[in-house]
Amino acid sequence: MNRTRIALAIAAVLGAPAALAQSSVTIGGTVNILYDYVRASGNTGGDSTTGPAAQNSLKGADRVRDGGISNIRFTVVEDLGGGNAAFVQVESAVIQNSDTRTDAVGNAQGVTTAGNSTAVWGNRNTGIGIRSNTAGRFIIGVWEVHYTEHNVIEPGYNLGNQAWSALSIMQNFGSGFNINPLIGARFSNVIRWDSPVWSGFSMVAEYARPTDGVPPNLSGTPIDGKIDRVWSFAPRYTWGGLTLQYSYIQDKNAVTNAAPTFAGQALGAAFPAAWKITGNRLGARYKFDNGLGIGVIWDDSKYSNNAAAAINTISVKRTAWALPVTWDTGNHHLMATYGKANDWRGQVAGVDAGTATPATLGLVAIGGCNAACLAGMTFGSNTGASMFSIGYMYNLSTRTNVSVGYVILKNDALARYDHYTVSSGNTAVGGDPKSFSLGLRHTW
Repeated sequence: MNRTRIALAIAAVLGAPAALAQSSVTIGGTVNILYDYVRASGNTGGDSTTGPAAQNSLKGADRVRDGGISNIRFTVVEDLGGGNAAFVQVESAVIQNSDTRTDAVGNAQGVTTAGNSTAVWGNRNTGIGIRSNTAGRFIIGVWEVHYTEHNVIEPGYNLGNQAWSALSIMQNFGSGFNINPLIGARFSNVIRWDSPVWSGFSMVAEYARPTDGVPPNLSGTPIDGKIDRVWSFAPRYTWGGLTLQYSYIQDKNAVTNAAPTFAGQALGAAFPAAWKITGNRLGARYKFDNGLGIGVIWDDSKYSNNAAAAINTISVKRTAWALPVTWDTGNHHLMATYGKANDWRGQVAGVDAGTATPATLGLVAIGGCNAACLAGMTFGSNTGASMFSIGYMYNLSTRTNVSVGYVILKNDALARYDHYTVSSGNTAVGGDPKSFSLGLRHTW
């Protein structure tokens, strides 16, 4: 019995309206469970019993957890005739410790937090829309914006551990500040259009109101006189084994709602909580007939708070690049990615990043690194990072595979990048997260 018949049978038993039988209903999803061992050493200044614990190294620990994308998805499609169809998709995260106990920050079962998010249905790509053979697909709902468009350039990690992705150095700015907004996300209130494919060319365009609250149109904020909004567009071209992908995002108001700290220490400057983010990402990949795929990704992103006082201003640009390689043959899949995030350019606390030091923020020490030690560190030369990941996946069947892999991030003294999605949990600047993982994945 196929998935559609199973879903319709369940609906009939539960007394669903007869109209449901006129629609195609499917249930699908993925469960991807990892065993991994993580640690992060090399933190700037070393460990300290008197300084903030957030700046100490991450001791080695083994974990069993979601490897990313574990979900259950319900899809309903109704044929409207003339090459048109209405559809609904409801996709929810599963696993993530299953909310069976109080989470790590004390929230009780069922409370929705970043680390305890399975309590809400539809917390992944979820929406309603119309699709047409001639006009493309229109969606309204909760959807991913910008950051996943380049999965076509770096597809290898999707079969294993998301920590292997170059998004580890591209999805944020690697900031030692606790204010470190994402460059794209899964937003609420998204209106999305996926174009048809015209001779290999296609386009995605998105507009989002990422919050439901009253727009904070206060004088001096980055969105003074404007509504809180995000917009993005992403053209793609494919020709044979060649894929070219570009994506742009502008986020007018990424709100952090957090008092600023750096390396776990409170700062004197009052940085505003609202940020403007722009991102440009360009990628290319060629898949050869022998199964070898070679890609390149370039990212150029900026975030700023446009504060009224210079001392409260952070406005930095960061570029990053990555070289993802895959090889597929039979049931064997191999992936490797090397990437580098370059140092910040712009201003930190109103001072050029090339000359701004931790002392510019009022810090006199980070761990065992005293004022003299910090004096040689600037945000324009110590905020980069590099990453390397390698993974192997073997198909046990068309739906089930096993994986093994390793990833390491090397942070400069004032940087704090971490693994994408399956984070190590490192909080220290200069720390170098690394993990070894074994995984089992099934899709249906």
